[in-house]
Amino acid sequence: MFKELVASDKNRLEYEIIKLGAHPYAKTIALRGVPLNIKFKGVQSAAANILKQEAIAAGIDAAVHMGTVGCDVEKTDVLICGDLKGFSRLVDRLKIQPFGLKDIADEIDEIIKRATLKKLHIRGKTLSFEEKKIMAIINVTPDSFSDGGKFTELNDVISYLSKLKEIGINLVDIGGESSRPGAESIGVEEELRRVIPVVQLAVKEGFIVSVDTYKSKVAEECLKIGAHIINDISGFHFDADMPKVCADYNAGVCLMHIKGVPKTMQDNPKYDNLLEEIKYYLYESIELGLKNGLSEDNMIIDPGFGFGKVLDDNYLILKYLKEFESFGRPILVGLSRKSMVGGVIDKPVSDRVLGTKIVETIALLNGADIIRTHDVQESLDMMKIFNFYNSVGFKC
Repeated sequence: MFKELVASDKNRLEYEIIKLGAHPYAKTIALRGVPLNIKFKGVQSAAANILKQEAIAAGIDAAVHMGTVGCDVEKTDVLICGDLKGFSRLVDRLKIQPFGLKDIADEIDEIIKRATLKKLHIRGKTLSFEEKKIMAIINVTPDSFSDGGKFTELNDVISYLSKLKEIGINLVDIGGESSRPGAESIGVEEELRRVIPVVQLAVKEGFIVSVDTYKSKVAEECLKIGAHIINDISGFHFDADMPKVCADYNAGVCLMHIKGVPKTMQDNPKYDNLLEEIKYYLYESIELGLKNGLSEDNMIIDPGFGFGKVLDDNYLILKYLKEFESFGRPILVGLSRKSMVGGVIDKPVSDRVLGTKIVETIALLNGADIIRTHDVQESLDMMKIFNFYNSVGFKC
């Protein structure tokens, strides 16, 4: 069953309570300052009625569609709000109830535990995220919005990889097709011509290599020569063979949300419920991976800043990024020099470095684990300060 964390601020809770069609009185839940909110999608009304009563008996609360009590609706979303002790009491009570409520109890247990279990297994390597990571972008393209043409010569790549080694960066993301808004797709052979020499070089130099592609044939050829991660902007939705290819090589995968395709994704994108739709898309991506033999430990998620989102959408995702911890997977963000930065500070791509570091810092504070960036040295300085900030505490 699809479930999600919902942030505790008044505006966010009121929005979800209105969206699920609850009685107006339910909006008072948003005034109580509860620390934990979990929403379940499409619960049968009979089960939802018991769930609400058991939540109240456990000392917490739940909002349901106003037609649920009389079973005037077949299904309802359920938003449960409370503290950890109350949720623990609720779990115990639900385990003896009918209508699949024991399964919901297990789901609550899982969502509370999994936010702390962030590790990534990729082709015999394990990455942990006690400290956040930087992923350096290497676009081998003539038309990427920020660095198009910068790495079309192999000598330029060699020089850049050497610089990355010097400053201690070991994770790179290599892309051969631009995914900027309005970009045209290129053929498999051309994409391979661009990326294969760079992937070979980065693998040889000992980097953890991610390849930015949504094409399974490109992914397979790169995995054959040692790439570790496939960064799929479609989250397995563009190429049905991609999940199986990644599973065959026990590769890491980065599953991103996109609305539409790069060529048209910014043509007036609209959402009925922004965060829920993005999270459900990623939920489907994870399910596709699991069905094809991947483990959740192989997966990274990315909400897809700028990929079918208007300015406000991007900042709402940034503001509520912590909700994506309900997946229990490392969260990657790609914010580098994007229009969401330029749209606020009104500066061209070349003058967005400081703005980028600000939004990247906000992302780290809100739960991001991997920063995908063009400006590596500046991000490294930012990351050192952030990791040190996280490490300090009173000596007891």
